[in-house]
Amino acid sequence: MLFFLKKPWWLFLLWVCIPPSIFAQDTATHSPITFTTHDFFFRGPANISGGWQTIRLVNEGRDYHQIQFLQLPSGKTFADFQASLRADPARGIPHWIHRRGGVNSVAPGAQAVAVVNLVPGDYVIVCGIPGRRGQPHFVQGMMGSLQVKPSPISATTPPSADVTITAVDFSYKLEGNLTPGSRTIHFKNEGTQAHEVVLLKLQPWASTQYWLNAYLPGGAPNPTGETIGGVVGLDPGLDNYVQVDLKPGRYGLLCFLRDPLTGGPHFTRGMWMDFEVKPLKEPGP
Repeated sequence: MLFFLKKPWWLFLLWVCIPPSIFAQDTATHSPITFTTHDFFFRGPANISGGWQTIRLVNEGRDYHQIQFLQLPSGKTFADFQASLRADPARGIPHWIHRRGGVNSVAPGAQAVAVVNLVPGDYVIVCGIPGRRGQPHFVQGMMGSLQVKPSPISATTPPSADVTITAVDFSYKLEGNLTPGSRTIHFKNEGTQAHEVVLLKLQPWASTQYWLNAYLPGGAPNPTGETIGGVVGLDPGLDNYVQVDLKPGRYGLLCFLRDPLTGGPHFTRGMWMDFEVKPLKEPGP
């Protein structure tokens, strides 16, 4: 009763009657959505909310895996996607689908995180990493359907980033300096083709070119370093974020996507880069 004497009665009605979602901010955050990979299938939710979503990929297989979010255009279905692959397996992912990113190459027993902006609609999730025979894992059935639903509390504001990596045709530009610790990297595609970024942790003596020279498909360990995530294929004009724990040392970036004009991977056209994460300076006495 004292409440009604000190406050207008309509404030109480507003608090009781209006759904909390009305007051939700556009910077709403979500707990990570976890997908688990095996050889060769995914485990994870069949539908998720749209907006900026934090995607965690846990690899419980013996091979490297990724999760690529592919949005189906209006009038296309998951069955159409499967039929396209059967009709021409060598061509790979059909040209009419939209690449919206995802978590890139995760080593067996490891996990990686990316923040992806998912527009509501019907999606296909695939792993395009090649197996021992050189064929992408989706040819071996590593794909699934996913529905992204509208949500009144979807996050419309992306996370803040420590640095930005920009992809063009055919190179990367690193804006800012990466230091050790938990970092968020903004990856954006300003090229005319779809691009990706595979993030490498290299041995002190190695480079990205050394890593490529020693690379073998099928989960074989690479003595020059290992992949620690990144962002899968993004259409021009789109962006994702990578959350990664960096230690001092040498790192590399590269793009495996194929050039539709030459048929060769983008790294053969120079789309790779080395960089270094230097230790933080000790404070003086």
